[in-house]
Amino acid sequence: MKRYFAVVFLLSLITVNAQILDRAAINLAYRYSGRNVLQAGLEFRLGNSNYQSVILGPSILYTRIDDTNKFIPEANISFLNNGLLYGASINQYALEPRIGISLFNAVFLNTGYAFPIHKEKYFKGITFGIQFNIVPKNSKFYDKMRIM
Repeated sequence: MKRYFAVVFLLSLITVNAQILDRAAINLAYRYSGRNVLQAGLEFRLGNSNYQSVILGPSILYTRIDDTNKFIPEANISFLNNGLLYGASINQYALEPRIGISLFNAVFLNTGYAFPIHKEKYFKGITFGIQFNIVPKNSKFYDKMRIM
């Protein structure tokens, strides 16, 4: 009986893992938050609705600070409501709430404000960004376009 339970449990993990990867995307972005920043990471879409869903994920930021390359980890969460994007991101230097628009979850255009949370204020002030989400074919990350 224990072996049967273990096999069923392992099969359910494989199914859950496949569903998570089916709703995942690689993001590539450019942001200006007091300095030029390149971003790369993963995004996971939670929810089935084309109108409302939550997207969260880790990213890595690249920027030059004092003539040295800096790679900074970041976590972000966004709520999508009918193409409008509300979200926030946090890294070791700043907390950044943002708003924007989503174009079928393929492109995010956003703006926000970076609040410094570190004595070294590398990221501060008004921010602007564009993010591209890249997914494999037949992914459920993108919104479906309906033609009437």
